[in-house]
Amino acid sequence: MLESEKELLHQEYLRCLTSLKQQELLISLAHEKIAHSYQVLEAGNYILKNENVFKNWDAKRIKEARIALLLHDIGRFQEIIDRAECPNQKDDHGILGCNLLANIDQYNNPRITIPIKHHGHMIEELYKDPEFYTIEDPQIKYEIEKIAYLVRDADKIANFKLLSVSDKQIWSLFNIGKDTQTRTDISPKVYKTFLNQEVIFKDDAHTNSDFILLLICWIFDLNYDSSFAYMQTNDCFEFLVKELNNSNNDSSKQQQIEQVIHNYLASKNNNERGIR
Repeated sequence: MLESEKELLHQEYLRCLTSLKQQELLISLAHEKIAHSYQVLEAGNYILKNENVFKNWDAKRIKEARIALLLHDIGRFQEIIDRAECPNQKDDHGILGCNLLANIDQYNNPRITIPIKHHGHMIEELYKDPEFYTIEDPQIKYEIEKIAYLVRDADKIANFKLLSVSDKQIWSLFNIGKDTQTRTDISPKVYKTFLNQEVIFKDDAHTNSDFILLLICWIFDLNYDSSFAYMQTNDCFEFLVKELNNSNNDSSKQQQIEQVIHNYLASKNNNERGIR
């Protein structure tokens, strides 16, 4: 399954590794991204199997969704190459991946390219994109939107699962010092964003506790109830709350954070037991 797509992904991965010298952090990042691509496919397959919205999709639509899952980070490898050559350069790997695939006939499909383009953006960027909103066929727009939600969810929950079993080196890729002995504050803006149950912007995070809470806030951006079921089945979320407790310098804020998380997850788990 997806053999051509796997070959393309590995070509980009090997091209990236060939261009790197002794840059251990970037080499680790490339290794993580190839593994992550398959983890996202695995998480996405779980959602595809369990979400009612995909039950009546034909084999072609499901394959397009799976291609978007597997290749969602294919632009990361060019991003890593650019970072090695020019450390201050800031690329958008979603756009890089979209452009790469748009130039290959078999992948020049908006159900694949648009979800990849916007998987790492705030969702508003999808709806503001002329490439999306000028599509006249409502069914195509619907399918693009659902695949975009799928890729975004699978990306997040796969990262949760990865971090739940990873060492300090992988955590450092997310700007987090795992099991740190130094407690840090949560920045006021980050805390307010959490209480509003919104996604934290990376530029607003400054402390170790901020970056852990940034990951925790991904739950507020999940679209499918089966994404929460995946987290529960794989026991890949509560570890972040424990890690924040080890890092957070404010016990009263920690208690409030844990209560908000508990209430939010309880509501989602109730949805999972009901009809989606």
